[in-house]
Amino acid sequence: MSNLTELGQLLHEEHFRILVAVCGLENRVGGAYECQPLDAANAEDRHQLEELVAALDEVIGHHAFEETVIFPLIRQCGKRELTNALAIEHLAIEPMAMRLRVVADAMLQSGTGAERWSEFRAAASALIAEVLQHLQKEELNIVQHLDEFLDPQMDHQLALDHLADRANSRQPAFAL
Repeated sequence: MSNLTELGQLLHEEHFRILVAVCGLENRVGGAYECQPLDAANAEDRHQLEELVAALDEVIGHHAFEETVIFPLIRQCGKRELTNALAIEHLAIEPMAMRLRVVADAMLQSGTGAERWSEFRAAASALIAEVLQHLQKEELNIVQHLDEFLDPQMDHQLALDHLADRANSRQPAFAL
């Protein structure tokens, strides 16, 4: 991905961190760990849940940046249909992320019983499928083509602004 613009590289890195987090979540709710609920009384599990909550919050922030800053500029280049489709996917992903966040918060506050673990796994599985598909679309249709949508100066300024916003929000690395 060496031909990405500055902003494209930042978004690609964010997408990669989201992908790593989603794959970590997928590994934790399936396979060998499927029957081993996260336990907030266990320091490592508590840490994973806390990082998950923070990562889900940051996914929402990532979407907001795309929708308020990037998508309007891309629409001006005649790609309204593409940005509308991606925004609709955000509208599908965000309630799933919030549902998983609520369940993770409940696990942190009240522990994990069989029913809550089942709910957590179902919420995580639904989110994982949507996010994986969505990231691929954004990478192929937006990130790799930012040089067609933005001039170098605009791209540079947006990259600087986005870095400053991330620093101000102390954005985590989406790790689980």
